[in-house]
Amino acid sequence: MLAGSLSILQAANDDSLEPAIKHVSELHSACEQALNQPPVYRELSAPTGPHVDIGRDGTVTYSEIPRPDEPSFVEFVEHMRQPAAQDMSPFIHLKSQPEGSAWLHCAELSATYYEGLSEICGSGLSFAGKTALVTGCGRGSIGADIVCGLLSGGAKVAATTSSFSRKTTLFFEDMYRTHGAQGSELIVVPFNQGSTSDIKQLVDYIYRDSGAAKGLGWDLDYVIPFAAVSDIGSLATNLGSHSEFAQRVLLTNVMRLLGGIKDTKERLGFETRPSLVVLPLSPNHGTFGGDGLYGECKIGLETAFNRWKSELWQDYLSIAGAVIGWTRGTGLMSGNNMVAQAIEKLGVRTFSTREMAFNILGLLHFGIRDIAYSQPIWADLNGGMGCIADIGGVVGKARQEIQRKSSLLMTLSREAVLDHAAEHPEPVVSVVATLNATPLAKHKHCFPTPRHYGQLEHLRHLQGMVNLDKVVVVTGYGEVSPHGNAETRWEMEAYGEFSLEGCIELAWIMGLIKHLNGALKTTGAVYVGWVDAKTEEPIRDIDIKPRYEEFILAHTGIRLIEPELAHGYDPNKRTLLREIQIEHDMEPFEATADEAATFKAQNSSSVDIWENASSGSWSVKFLKGALIRVPMALQANRLVAALIPTGWDPRRYGIPDDVAKQVDKVTCFALVATVEALIRSGVTDPYELY
Repeated sequence: MLAGSLSILQAANDDSLEPAIKHVSELHSACEQALNQPPVYRELSAPTGPHVDIGRDGTVTYSEIPRPDEPSFVEFVEHMRQPAAQDMSPFIHLKSQPEGSAWLHCAELSATYYEGLSEICGSGLSFAGKTALVTGCGRGSIGADIVCGLLSGGAKVAATTSSFSRKTTLFFEDMYRTHGAQGSELIVVPFNQGSTSDIKQLVDYIYRDSGAAKGLGWDLDYVIPFAAVSDIGSLATNLGSHSEFAQRVLLTNVMRLLGGIKDTKERLGFETRPSLVVLPLSPNHGTFGGDGLYGECKIGLETAFNRWKSELWQDYLSIAGAVIGWTRGTGLMSGNNMVAQAIEKLGVRTFSTREMAFNILGLLHFGIRDIAYSQPIWADLNGGMGCIADIGGVVGKARQEIQRKSSLLMTLSREAVLDHAAEHPEPVVSVVATLNATPLAKHKHCFPTPRHYGQLEHLRHLQGMVNLDKVVVVTGYGEVSPHGNAETRWEMEAYGEFSLEGCIELAWIMGLIKHLNGALKTTGAVYVGWVDAKTEEPIRDIDIKPRYEEFILAHTGIRLIEPELAHGYDPNKRTLLREIQIEHDMEPFEATADEAATFKAQNSSSVDIWENASSGSWSVKFLKGALIRVPMALQANRLVAALIPTGWDPRRYGIPDDVAKQVDKVTCFALVATVEALIRSGVTDPYELY
């Protein structure tokens, strides 16, 4: 295209076009040179900082703004190599572990690291011919920006996702379209890091290069296991099954993944190309509090430094641990964005996901990689968080101060509205009238109120007559029925119609609506509430009954049989078999030896069977007079049945997809009803029964 534009400009023979010709010619030459060079990752964006604004009405708004003293990442690197405070190590640096001592700041290793970062800002870093596995690279994550950097450097990347959908694939497709370079590849793999079988299958898929189900056939150069599960709100006093699941994702299965890669490389004889593993460590070892077993998991990952020696990983894996500092906007830290600006005023550096990805990609530089062959690398990227002793208390105070200012301004704003209303009643009344909130549904679980001991006085004469050890006490109930569950069935039986709450519950059961806590697909605005399952447009509680009630009534309860809910049974085409006697010999057909024998046993002399010498199969021939059965359709006189609500899906209740596919529907009914009964009994975690 540039060559054609240059030819057109030169053919014009116009002196006024000389500057344009010169510019296009230089650009054309630069492009030709670039085509003959391997692609490189260069960080050309500008660092950003946190900014919180509290409006006059008390509204708190968070945004990312450019840092005046860091127009590019060149200045970022210079600032990060400075001490975080007096007598403190730099904001980001590398550590080494002398024999028999703790990890200490190493100026020599850090200098090599800073040189690599500066090279990325200048000539760039090429990942051409390299392969990488990155988990935990969803939208807004550090892993996503790492994948972008690897692709722009020409790497082949296997990126995993726990939500494999069109929305997810479009996100990765756009990522590759924007950042993919010559020779790069992006392969998106559905993967649940909490699943042991997924770990094994992922490693097998990456390294398998032959067989019926051929995999990628790669030998990984980089492994970046950044998948994580948020457990905000879990304290040591209320740890539950979700905390245990988070521990499996953050720690147990990371070790399984590394063990699987090491075992596979050892089995295949890949001993001269150790894969560089970047482990996501953290300075948060319980300092924030209320995050479940997060700190324990991050401490547990540090054992990989010792396992590298004790379990002889050297020929197969290299270890680099990145102590990730305060990173704004990630799924684990986005709730703390509001206080990031206050934290930076105390001397701590917080990072955007792009900045932290830049720091981590610097660990993949060949200078650091060569060092990691002989010793593990500890990269301290915490931005000086060690300067603050009680980080949890500081965060709490900063949050309270923002809330105090917001509440004060909100109160003043309301007072101003009231003052204005006193002076201008008519306009204000009309404005206030438009602010009335619409009614919300009030879901509740009804259960008979237990009586006090004193209220059972009239039954005192029965004392001693009943063995209480054998008395059945009903504490909860659950069901899957044509009207959904016990609550919605009782509404129809008692009142003859569904309430607003009943319609909402059945609309969810039937897959007509779903709950959203995030960004709307249509506008991108943050929304919490119900959305239409097909259009994903928000819908108010009060609008659900008039919108879906007609469909719900037509597809619940005792009703005309719907073939898709009855294993294809159509009462208008009831299949029957009619026996007829054939009047001439039929053409032979092939069958197995066992099938041929059963045909002969049933029909005796009316069937001839013989073995085909060429193929080893058997031939069967029905003779004149043999009886066969032919299907025919008959309209049934029973057209109604008690069917479950149309659209009922066990996966909607949380039953895993693989379980729903393997077991029959009655088992799924039993699981759902049992859990409902447990919840009504106040047992929210079935593990309590064990």
